[in-house]
Amino acid sequence: MKLLAKPVDAMVVFRTAGEYPIPYKFKVEENGEQITVFVHQIIKATKTKVCGAENIVYECQSTINGHEKRFELKYFCSRCQWQLYKI
Repeated sequence: MKLLAKPVDAMVVFRTAGEYPIPYKFKVEENGEQITVFVHQIIKATKTKVCGAENIVYECQSTINGHEKRFELKYFCSRCQWQLYKI
């Protein structure tokens, strides 16, 4: 996988208090145009801490431009920010 670390706008679902947010779809800018990607499958969600800041890394799979791709979305809990981390 290629490391990108691009900030993205994400739409997520919160089931109950205290659980991880579940990514539903996100928008990423590529070659000057915005692409909307629906998250078809979450393979694994891992909670990590980097320098005391809590993060959640989601390993996902979706169809992007007609190709099945795996990617990682990272959620920074303290900043409430989403990032397309690897693809």
